[in-house]
Amino acid sequence: MKENIFWDKAITTKEIKNILKDESNQRFIEYASLLLSRTSDIKRVFPDYLDKVIFCNNWRKIKQRMRKDKWNDPKINLWDQVYRVILQKIDISKLQIFHKRDELKNPELRRLGEKIKEARKKMGWTQKRLAENIRLSQQTISMIEQGNYNFSFASFMKIISALNFRISLEPTNEYPRSTGTTSQYSSSFDNISTTQEQPRSKL
Repeated sequence: MKENIFWDKAITTKEIKNILKDESNQRFIEYASLLLSRTSDIKRVFPDYLDKVIFCNNWRKIKQRMRKDKWNDPKINLWDQVYRVILQKIDISKLQIFHKRDELKNPELRRLGEKIKEARKKMGWTQKRLAENIRLSQQTISMIEQGNYNFSFASFMKIISALNFRISLEPTNEYPRSTGTTSQYSSSFDNISTTQEQPRSKL
């Protein structure tokens, strides 16, 4: 028998499912965020509770609510990865809200992904080995190397540590003047120099 995810709510499972089928319902975000914070069972969420298109349409709002309610980050990261995987497979014409930044590769992230991929291969590591070493999923490593994943700084530091990278940042223009005007700096990863140390003998 499946556990009752909403055991503490004075509302039937059927009523909650009806709410989750209607993204215009004022309680949709509340119950969607609660659902995703309490289960990691992807097959149960889809299609028992949520439609994938409705999920993608509202994921950003759901994620904001999960953070506001201080639900644990691992769950948020999990469903963020699920969201990105679904976007790669779904017919985006069905989405009411579609963000170009999820469709198009950021050129800077793509270049960084290529550097990570090159370094990983130099160490003779598979994506799976790197993923296990830094406790991310192989799917996430694949998306990072393709430039499809805007990963956190914490994840970035884990990756460069695992790959024995040293990083230096160099400004492309002069420092801001004392007059209060600010020079523009390039954020391109072309300006990040990376030095890979000798591979470690073991993990």
